[in-house]
Amino acid sequence: MLQKMVEWNMKKFIEMKKNYILILLLLGFGLLSAHEPAEMKVKYSALTGSLSITVYHKVNSTSVHYIKRLEIYLNRQNKELQDKLIISQEFFSQPIRNEQRAHYIVNDLNPGDALRIVAYCNLFGQLEEKLIITEANWQELAEP
Repeated sequence: MLQKMVEWNMKKFIEMKKNYILILLLLGFGLLSAHEPAEMKVKYSALTGSLSITVYHKVNSTSVHYIKRLEIYLNRQNKELQDKLIISQEFFSQPIRNEQRAHYIVNDLNPGDALRIVAYCNLFGQLEEKLIITEANWQELAEP
């Protein structure tokens, strides 16, 4: 009787061990395919206040692996605001396999102000880009 109980417990232990190994392998393969965003392009137009962000992040499954959050921080040239979070947007999938796009209206930016944009992958890593507002952003306003 005792021997049967030991054998039964050993079988259960081996089954559990196999399941744990399988789970670890699946998690490992998932993490191996995880990667940080590759590149980010940021454009700003003072005329419209339009801020366009494209984060290049190629994924196989847009509902499993995607850009989960964009954060935008403002740094004023005159130092009244330093690294102030002005926009944070959560995503729950990535509509395009190669990229995540976002568009915002950000008014009241002046030459010398800087935006720091951070894109976070839901599985692994992040990418940061900095945009300094220049006179060129304002020249289009003066042109007839």
